[in-house]
Amino acid sequence: MGSRNITYQAPKIEKDTSFQDYLKYQQEREAKLDARAEQERLDREAEALALRKSKASGLPAFYNRLENQLKSGAIGIGDATASLQSYIDVNKLGKTFSPVTTTIDTGVADDPNTEVDESKSTTTTTFSPGYEDPTKGASQYLDKLNTLVSGEDGTGGLLKKQRTAQVNVAFQNLLGRQPTADELTQNLGLLSGEGGLQLQDIRDNIKSSAEYTKKFNDNYLDNYYDTLYGKQTVDEEGNRTKKRTFTFDASLLPTYGADLADRTKVDITTGQEFSDYFAEGRSIEELKEGQQNIRETRQFIFSSGLKELQGTIDKETQKIKNQGAKDIARINQGTSMYNLLGGFRF
Repeated sequence: MGSRNITYQAPKIEKDTSFQDYLKYQQEREAKLDARAEQERLDREAEALALRKSKASGLPAFYNRLENQLKSGAIGIGDATASLQSYIDVNKLGKTFSPVTTTIDTGVADDPNTEVDESKSTTTTTFSPGYEDPTKGASQYLDKLNTLVSGEDGTGGLLKKQRTAQVNVAFQNLLGRQPTADELTQNLGLLSGEGGLQLQDIRDNIKSSAEYTKKFNDNYLDNYYDTLYGKQTVDEEGNRTKKRTFTFDASLLPTYGADLADRTKVDITTGQEFSDYFAEGRSIEELKEGQQNIRETRQFIFSSGLKELQGTIDKETQKIKNQGAKDIARINQGTSMYNLLGGFRF
């Protein structure tokens, strides 16, 4: 019996590509995410660029508003400069902003034998923000503001004009007049000099001048006394004497009527003495003492009159008492006689 050959055929097993498929999915997913992120970045850059263009186009109008506010005195020079610088910095309007240059990947390999990079292409986007000088950037408006302030263009300068107005106002308020040409030149020199004096320093200098001290008080107390007692008197040289006259109305002082003065046996001033006293310049202490004398005199007159009146009342009261006592005595006497007669019978 011969042997029998049996052939075994193994089953066909399909190749498992799930891992490769997963890797391919991940790569495609990452590529999509990268493309989306790139597009979002480009969108943000485009939005930022559009905003910068808008702010650049608005810079001339922004400067004009600042200039008008500065000339009208609504803002100071420092505030105007700071606002303009902040506008340029926040909106990134530097010198390289215009024109806008973008670099694009061409997808072509670079030829090492040439000086040009063929893999990149440069695109220049022409953008005119409407600046006064198209060849200059936003900084030209800072230069323009500095020229306006300094007067380097021959206009005299806004700073000098403002300082001139401030000095004029200081002289007018403190001395009641405008400064002379020499005074104006001198004080403008002090404000712009290396000493760095401020307007308050100029006002303090005016207050310490002989002209001011002759005309005006330099402290609150003297101003208060001027209101209370009147302005100070001045000597022959026009210097303030710290003395004041006080108008006293003698008719306000009470007087004795009828024969009350004779009855009180007191010699009282008519008030003219006080008028004469206050007509001469007096110190504050002398004025206070004189007013106290007036008050005491008024009180004395009233008291004397009341005492005299009280004395008269007391005298009349005593007379009534005495007369009443006499009347009572007569009545008692009559009553006694009547009782005596009543004892007899007829």
